[in-house]
Amino acid sequence: TPVQTMIAKLPVLRGKCDTVTMMSYGFDPYLSSWSPYHGAAYAVISSVAKIVAAGGDHTKIRFTFQEYFRRLGNDPKRWGEPLAALLGAYEAQMKFGLPSIGGKDSMSGSFNEIDVPNTLVSFAVDTASSKDVITPEFKKAGNTLVLFEIERDEYDVPVYSQVMDLYNAVSKAIADKAVVSAYTLNAKGMVEAVSKMAFGNMLGADISTDVAADALFAPMYGCILAEVNTDKLDVIGCKYTVIGKVNDTA
Repeated sequence: TPVQTMIAKLPVLRGKCDTVTMMSYGFDPYLSSWSPYHGAAYAVISSVAKIVAAGGDHTKIRFTFQEYFRRLGNDPKRWGEPLAALLGAYEAQMKFGLPSIGGKDSMSGSFNEIDVPNTLVSFAVDTASSKDVITPEFKKAGNTLVLFEIERDEYDVPVYSQVMDLYNAVSKAIADKAVVSAYTLNAKGMVEAVSKMAFGNMLGADISTDVAADALFAPMYGCILAEVNTDKLDVIGCKYTVIGKVNDTA
């Protein structure tokens, strides 16, 4: 099972330290090519979601952005692409109340007729305690799989107030040991996440027949799929959808 967040203990000369640093990233070149605004906004959200899914507290996150766009020249449309991306990232930061404290940009991503896709990569950094960290592989057959879904408006823009409430609830469920593994979804949807989560401990999953087939592969940027101890489902303090169970079929 691939991890989505880098986590490392702080080295100390004496004694023990349970403080860890966390770093994740968010970026989808296809989404950013369609809309630099949405690409940047969901880059920020995806990087935050990965920190949350690993047991971090999103309210302490800081960002650094890596930006790369085609050569601008005198074409107003080309100048509009980095502007749209920055607006998307800026709105996400303002709604989360979190700053970007570093970054690097380049406006020279063109060679002859070849251009790079609109690129704004969000790196999120955080600190946590190692005892609160969880890993994304399935832990035990019989556990319940649930989907934590973010809300979007009619323009596919996230409803940030709901996103923050959701991430707070997921963080609490992880701290309460109800959620034992979690994976942040992207353009490939639930099937990719369930498959990758299953590989690590050679477990399997039964997906509920209530889940529509097309929903299994639908893009779900910023949503989180979690394995929950079935006895602790009532601990979760937010809306969720049960999508299946972990089994031992490998």
